[in-house]
Amino acid sequence: MNDLPNMWPNPIQPPLGDNVDPSRLSVLQDMAVMKHRLDQMENRHESVPIRVTKLEQQFEHMSGQLAELNAGQQKLTSVVSGIGTKITWSLAVASTLWAVLQLIGPTVLRVLFP
Repeated sequence: MNDLPNMWPNPIQPPLGDNVDPSRLSVLQDMAVMKHRLDQMENRHESVPIRVTKLEQQFEHMSGQLAELNAGQQKLTSVVSGIGTKITWSLAVASTLWAVLQLIGPTVLRVLFP
């Protein structure tokens, strides 16, 4: 990044001379500003990797939380499935007993109460 020669004491303001073309002066000033900004970024460590590292840490943290949530959800699904199976069997037994009671009940009552 520091390929530009350090031609001026002030990196933003190039020296003004009588023989400097205005368009060339504009380009020189733009290049000096870019060099100055790049140097400032390098000196103050304003670079993308810090932000990327922070995002990576947040992503890893969220991935761990999602993995724990997935494990908990699988346990909950198995528990709810077990409860559903028990309720299904209970309703089947209750309906079978009710049908048997409806068939045998009148006969038993006639025997007990003639």
